[in-house]
Amino acid sequence: MTCRIAFVITAAISFAVYLQTTSDSIAGGDAGELVAEGCQLGTAHPPGYPLYILIVYIITSLGQHFFDNDVYTPAYLVNASSCLFGSIASGLVSATVYEMTNDNNNRSQKHEKHQPNVRLSSSVTAGLMCAFSPLLWQYNTSAEVFALHNLFVASIAFVLTRYNQQKHSLRLIATGAYLCGLSLTNQHTSILLVVPVAAWVLVSSTIERKKLIIISIVAFMAGLSLYVSLPIFAMLYPHAGSWGNVTTIRGFTHHFLRKDYGTLQLWSGGGDNDTEDMVSRTFLWLTDFSLHQLCHPSLLLFLALGCTGICLPSKRNIHNPKSCSHACKVRSGTATGRVLIASLLLYVVIFHSLSNLPLSNPLLFGIHQRFWMHPNILCFILIGVGLDAVARTLPQTAATTFTPIFMVIIPLMTYKSNFEVSDQSENQVFRGYASSILETLPHQSVLIINYDMTFTSVRYMQECEGLRDDVETINLSMMTYPWFKEKQQLHHGLTFPGSHYTKENTVAWLNGGFTFSEFIDANPDRDIYIAGRLNYDDPPYFKQYEEKPHGLVRKITRRSSSIELAEAYRNSSLHAWKTVSKNLSPNNLPSEIKYPQSTWEWTVKREFVDHLVSRSTYLLDIALKGQHAQALISIAEAAAWLEVATTLDEKLDNSPSMKKNLGLAYMSIVRSKENHFPIVDNIFGEHNETKYVWVGPNGEDWKAWATKKWQQSWSQFLEMNSAQDEPDYLTVKQIYESVMVSSRARPIKSN
Repeated sequence: MTCRIAFVITAAISFAVYLQTTSDSIAGGDAGELVAEGCQLGTAHPPGYPLYILIVYIITSLGQHFFDNDVYTPAYLVNASSCLFGSIASGLVSATVYEMTNDNNNRSQKHEKHQPNVRLSSSVTAGLMCAFSPLLWQYNTSAEVFALHNLFVASIAFVLTRYNQQKHSLRLIATGAYLCGLSLTNQHTSILLVVPVAAWVLVSSTIERKKLIIISIVAFMAGLSLYVSLPIFAMLYPHAGSWGNVTTIRGFTHHFLRKDYGTLQLWSGGGDNDTEDMVSRTFLWLTDFSLHQLCHPSLLLFLALGCTGICLPSKRNIHNPKSCSHACKVRSGTATGRVLIASLLLYVVIFHSLSNLPLSNPLLFGIHQRFWMHPNILCFILIGVGLDAVARTLPQTAATTFTPIFMVIIPLMTYKSNFEVSDQSENQVFRGYASSILETLPHQSVLIINYDMTFTSVRYMQECEGLRDDVETINLSMMTYPWFKEKQQLHHGLTFPGSHYTKENTVAWLNGGFTFSEFIDANPDRDIYIAGRLNYDDPPYFKQYEEKPHGLVRKITRRSSSIELAEAYRNSSLHAWKTVSKNLSPNNLPSEIKYPQSTWEWTVKREFVDHLVSRSTYLLDIALKGQHAQALISIAEAAAWLEVATTLDEKLDNSPSMKKNLGLAYMSIVRSKENHFPIVDNIFGEHNETKYVWVGPNGEDWKAWATKKWQQSWSQFLEMNSAQDEPDYLTVKQIYESVMVSSRARPIKSN
């Protein structure tokens, strides 16, 4: 009964906190794609995640019938389900610790009366430490497969403790085997827990071996059989944008084994020489766990004590080696602990040996970090055992007071230290980002995407919330796979000049593939926009076409010998950016304090600034080339937006190209023959950090003001060591020195 109390306390507290800190919007990473595929029973990226897709479908379908979708969005409902999964997982961590510390044969009689309260305190402390650790908190409140995976890890650990108390129970063995099979339909890394658990059951069970194997295999395959739903749903509900061709045995096997990424690897973007070794990755995990997942590194001592107490045999068994059979010598809690330690070591070694993401890249580090929740859960269980072990060494009075205090203080410290970064209740970043892209596009246009965060967020908004579903969206990376040939018919109104996208003059191209330029040539009447970069170098494409900045994407247009009017582009692109500013602006861009470079949210700010600069430099370039009567407004606006960009990214203030372009803009303003200085609107609002960046002459003679800004920009440019690498360095230097000498003015030094 007290085990249930430990579970309920931990699960209830963590669920209440999770639900208050989750968002009603989609998160970054794979969340958008997973929910989008779940909304329509599609096929997610390898290995497909059939269990999670089915759960999302049930949740979102029920949500459409029983809830107001404007209040309870599909993203919120799925996020809330992750909160439920994560809180149950935390409760099972507490329950597992409670059961593991239920070995009375090694406790002194004076503690027996108070054991339940002490064990309850240790168990709940471990469970809440787990729940409020930042990594688990983050993914237990977002629509990803990891909250469900955490639930499977904790469930298997709990069933293992019960099995070690009842090794004759066929029901527990069948339940455990079914959970092991089902867990693999959600996350393949579960195998690193399944193998040691299965091995232990095989050698320790008191059930007849043949019967044990048959029951285990049948139950395991029953759980794993959910993978059959992948080809069934793919045939019944084919959708453009779903991954792979799982309707054939070969295609299904290809998808199940994750061959698009590389079987037993996290990505296909680099080899072993590009990444860290197993020891380095393990050290990074241990460092992250001790310094970031624990509220204080000293708590690592309890992990060491828990492992030591489990691994070292008890004195009673040493002195009585023949007192019972081998299966009885090892106490149930100790047996569970040893299996979990073996699983922990297996996971750390195998996963860090196979994982090939370069962890020097902050964003890829964050992607890799998600897979540390599995070993972290095992560590928190062992920490709970260590807490109980310490409590047992204390005098009776101290034990009954020490652990309840710990139950309050340690989880409270963990909660307090991680709340600010973990509270995502106001996170609307990816809703705003996807809306900023889709709402700027013309009707029936085509959007080519080659960036994960763009595709997943846009796909969610289209498939689940119905935003601009008239826009045809294509994942460019998907076009590179041979199976894309089977998907082409789902993209209505588009012509594909071959089987799949590839590089010119390659075997794949000769065998029927097509280049990106050939795809654009085949669809001359469609408005095509692109987000991201091409997979392959394509000289004919860049020779025939150009990409004009358009909000947060770029419009593909055929090159022309005539020079585009700057005013026409300024007005059209300004209209797109006014739409963007309704969803994203310097006011609501992700804070780098809360969202560092290891998060997907950080990349949204990076994208915003990059496109801001791209639009400004493109506008400046055509304004200077055109030299028409209305060029000044375009030049002034380009300079204003470049100044805004430098306030949003301090690295740009040290960028030679930025200083060069600003100087060029201000020099052009000085040379302008127009009589009045134009007013540049701040479309990003009045109450933000850009308010005082672009104030213009502010009553001062505008040419004198522009002269000072020009001097400042180019003097800073020439002082930069890296400026000499700029192609126009000597020209800029010559002009600057010539003007300064002729005006007999001293250069303005940068502050």
